Amino acid sequence: MSIATNYDAEWPVTGKTVKYSIDITNGTAAPDGFSRLVLGVNGKMPGPTLFANWGDYLEITVTNKLKDNGTSIHWHGIRQWKTSHMDGTNGVTECPLAPGQSRTYRFLCTQFGTTWFHSHYSAQYGDGVIGTIVINGPATSNYDVDLGTMTVQDWYYQTAYQLAFLTSLGGPPKTADNGLINGTMKSSHGGAYHNNTITKGKKYRLRLINTSVDNHFKVSLDNHTLTVITADFVPIKPYTTNWLFIGIGQRYDVIINANQAVGNYWFRAEVQTGCGTNANNGNIKSIFHYSGASSSLPTTNGTAYTQSCLDETKLVPYVSLNVPSTSLIPDSSVLDVSFATVATSGNQTAVQWNLNETAIQVDWEDPTLQYVLDGNTSYPKDLNLITLPKQNAVSVSLAIREIKEFPT
Repeated sequence: MSIATNYDAEWPVTGKTVKYSIDITNGTAAPDGFSRLVLGVNGKMPGPTLFANWGDYLEITVTNKLKDNGTSIHWHGIRQWKTSHMDGTNGVTECPLAPGQSRTYRFLCTQFGTTWFHSHYSAQYGDGVIGTIVINGPATSNYDVDLGTMTVQDWYYQTAYQLAFLTSLGGPPKTADNGLINGTMKSSHGGAYHNNTITKGKKYRLRLINTSVDNHFKVSLDNHTLTVITADFVPIKPYTTNWLFIGIGQRYDVIINANQAVGNYWFRAEVQTGCGTNANNGNIKSIFHYSGASSSLPTTNGTAYTQSCLDETKLVPYVSLNVPSTSLIPDSSVLDVSFATVATSGNQTAVQWNLNETAIQVDWEDPTLQYVLDGNTSYPKDLNLITLPKQNAVSVSLAIREIKEFPT
C-alpha cells in the first residue's frame, strides 16, 4: 500500500485494534480568561487526540458523565465501512447515551489523515465536546516533524444551548465573542496565545481543523507559505498558498517550511465576510516560535488577501478516480432549502430550516436506522429521507435558494 493506492477500494489489514476510553463531563473553563460553564472530554476542552494507523480498528468506549444531558459521539468523516450503526448520530443511527451509561464504538480505519470527533446531541459540541483523530498513513510531500492537530473555532460567552434557543426565536446567529486556537486565546479578560516551537531548516506537518459552529476562517502564517497536502481524508497534489480557507468541519494538512529568520511569527485565523461574525476578528492568532528566538510577542505583518467565503479551487486528488457514466441518472428534481417561521406552544414562534418544505424531526427513541433493520419503508415525512432509484447511483440535484435575510 502507498500514497498511490485507491483508498476507496483497498487498505492495509493490520489486525490491530487501538482502544480508548473517554468520558463526557461537565465543567468550568476560561479558555480566553472569561470563565463559563462548559462540557468537555476527559475534563478537557478540546478533548484528547486519538491515534491509529491506516488499516487499524479504532475501539472507543464513551461514558456519559454529564449531569443532565444525553449525548452521542460522531466520528466526523469516517467512512464507517459496514458499520453504519457506529456513526454516532442520535435519532439517525442510535438512541442518545443517557447519563451514567457507556457505549463502545468500533470501526475500521479505511482512510488515513486527519479528522475530529464531536457530540451529535443538539448543539452540545459548541460547548466543548470535541476531540481530534490522527490516522497515520502515507503523504504526498515529505516533512521532518508532525506537529499534530490544531483546532480553530469560534467561542461564545453564552452556552450553545442558550444561543440555539435565541436563534430559534428569530434573527441571525449571534456574533461570536472570540475565537480559539487549540482551545486558547487572549482577550480583555486574560487568556494566552497557543504556541508552537519550530526549528529553522526543518519542515513541519500541521493538521488544521475548523471545529466552529458558525465561523468559517482563512488562516495563514506570516512570512511563510502553506503547502496543502490533504483535504479532509483526500490526499492532494501539493500546492502552496499564503491563505487557506477552512469551512466548518473541514480539515487540511499543510507543510510549513521553517526557512525564515529565527524569530516569532503570527499565525492568523480570520472570519470571512458572509461566513459568520466574530467580535475579536483580526485578533484571533497564535504564535510560531523559532528555537533560539526571544519570548517576546511577534511583530510580523500578515499579507493581503481577498475576502472570500468559497472553498479552495486548487484541490486536485493525488489518486485520480473516474465516475462511470452508468452511475449517473439524469434527474431534474430539486430539493428546495428555505427558512420558515412556525408557531410553537405558548403563543411563541420559532425559526426552522426546511428541506423540501419540511424540517427534519428525528425521534431519539426510534432512530432512522431502526426502520432499515425492521424492513419498514413507511417513513414519517419529517425524517426527510431521500430515496435513490438505483444502488450506487447518483441522481439527486440539490438547489439552495439565496436567502438574503434570516427570519425575525
